[in-house]
Amino acid sequence: MAAAKPGLGAAYPNSARTALIGIFIILSIGAVCFARDFLIPVVLAFFIALTFRPAVRRLASYHVPPWAAASSLAVILLFAVLAAGYLASGPISGWIADAPGIQRQFLEKVHTLKVHVSSLISLSEQIQDAATPDNAAGVQEVVVKDSGLLSMLTLAAGRPFYYLAILLGALVIAVFLMASGDLFYTKLIRVLPTLSEKKTALRIVYDVEREVSAYLLTVTAINAGLAIAVAASFHAFGMPTPFLWALLAFILNFIPYLGPIAGVGLSALVSVAAFPSLGYASLPPLAYAALIGLETQVVTPLFLSRRLQLNSVSILLALAFWAWAWGVAGIVVAVPLLVTLRVFCSHVPQLSAIGEFLGYANGDTGPAEQQAPVVKKQPA
Repeated sequence: MAAAKPGLGAAYPNSARTALIGIFIILSIGAVCFARDFLIPVVLAFFIALTFRPAVRRLASYHVPPWAAASSLAVILLFAVLAAGYLASGPISGWIADAPGIQRQFLEKVHTLKVHVSSLISLSEQIQDAATPDNAAGVQEVVVKDSGLLSMLTLAAGRPFYYLAILLGALVIAVFLMASGDLFYTKLIRVLPTLSEKKTALRIVYDVEREVSAYLLTVTAINAGLAIAVAASFHAFGMPTPFLWALLAFILNFIPYLGPIAGVGLSALVSVAAFPSLGYASLPPLAYAALIGLETQVVTPLFLSRRLQLNSVSILLALAFWAWAWGVAGIVVAVPLLVTLRVFCSHVPQLSAIGEFLGYANGDTGPAEQQAPVVKKQPA
């Protein structure tokens, strides 16, 4: 009887498992896009509960009931969001109404700047004419027309009640999550069979809660400090509505890379339209860019643990995917989801490769080395 080939039986299960993983990923992406209206409030509630769970637990040590602490924190957060939205609604409405005038003034200033460099343009055209041979007179000239400058500045103010409903739903779910205390942790311990699995699961859950909460609170505090600095500098330069710029800087800085670029560009647009001199108009966006550079290069690495930092490739991929799947809400939750995934992968040896890819690129030791156990030598 002929013997079976040694590699034939093992190749089929591997290929079947790969196909199943691919099908699972495709179905998961479809489910995320299909159930977005349900998942967005749930994910936001999860992060709100993670952020304020340590505060609820601390208040419980002072004999404050968890439901009272959770409800009070939710009311304070809702009041802060509504107050900020009410104070910013007037300036934002003014910006939307004055958008054509801002665009016209900006184009006039840019045209004035273009006149000052017309000599350089004419010199470049003379060099191009001299370098063009005579037999190329029949070559068709391509003219690039300028597009509308504010065509890409569509503010997400058209669906305020939709986002308010999402926020209310997230706060209600977060209150129940925080008021439940350690109920889910207790059930997790009861479900797992062995003692070692119980300890591992509990350690992972508490570490994810602690580190993600520390990340969100740290980033929120850093963004608040940046907002105050932007408002103070814009007020000193005479920029209109410095409070609105502080709110925009606070919100946009939650979006890595894209948010600061949008803030600098928007401040440059309004500054050029607001001030008569182009030299003075360049000061507010330069100050904004300098504050962003100080925050990203000094403040954030100083206060944020290296363990919670992410590399730029993973951040951009996460922003692109969640913006495609969930729109504006996806941009908000993209980085917290990525931080949660990295913290979880750093505790699971089988997922250490994913955590290494998501981690900080420059000199990061990686989750595998951070979690390496210390082996003690036994006495002879």
